[in-house]
Amino acid sequence: MTTLPKALHLPPPGRPRWVCPESAQLDLLYLAWGHRQYGQNPIPVSRHPGWHYVLVNRGSPTLVLEDGRKLLSAGDFLMIDPDCASGWTDRTDGVSDLLVWIWRTGPRCADCVAAPGTYREWTIGTRLWHKLEQLHALCRQEVERPDELTKLAIEQLHLAIDVTVARLVQRKSQPPEPLVRMELAVRWMAQNLAKPNPVSALCDYLQISPATLTRMFQTHHGESPAMYFQRLKMTRAQELLETDRFSVKEIAYALGYKHPNDFSRAVKQFVGKSPRSVR
Repeated sequence: MTTLPKALHLPPPGRPRWVCPESAQLDLLYLAWGHRQYGQNPIPVSRHPGWHYVLVNRGSPTLVLEDGRKLLSAGDFLMIDPDCASGWTDRTDGVSDLLVWIWRTGPRCADCVAAPGTYREWTIGTRLWHKLEQLHALCRQEVERPDELTKLAIEQLHLAIDVTVARLVQRKSQPPEPLVRMELAVRWMAQNLAKPNPVSALCDYLQISPATLTRMFQTHHGESPAMYFQRLKMTRAQELLETDRFSVKEIAYALGYKHPNDFSRAVKQFVGKSPRSVR
């Protein structure tokens, strides 16, 4: 591991930044924002007084490490361990816009933690990008107008950033969104077999249109959502009839039928037998 000293290298006078007063004892040690010209004012390689979080908003700055360089671009987000010695440079005419946090304590989520002396890097999408911009702005508001709740608010903002990035990591290892939505739809149906107008209620639950719901089921199951729901209901009806624990009338009401005769007709149409024959 490097033996370089820890140092906080401030930008040129007049460039936007905030440094935590020693008396404040906040989790947040430093904030920086706005454009930087690292080609003209490079940051020397050193270790850091805390955990460095960096979001590249604009430009193509270069992260300088002891054993190499890393060219970055807009949308890159870094978490740098305090013992990972690094600095910044750029083309002579390069202009970058970075959001920087330095935290006294490390990431709260295991998915964000870098190994000692290393850093983690992610390329984030527009939604998370805006979320991190908002969180940086909230940090600035807290330190610019501190009160008795600022310390707690700063800790909550640190956690919010970590959760935002950790969910990005977890999302990449999860099934695609359409499969997740399909799973939610099937689970909802299985838990609401007595629900009248299930298609409308399911659209409301998923916040999608009936046309979108129909396309989902046709793509994944080759049938309409109403047909799939009815099949689930009849499968459950057969299971209950075979247990012999409930009367036909009780099963009919439990599955949302107002009249046992309607239930009997549905079972006969689905399995070709009456409920009593199934039993």
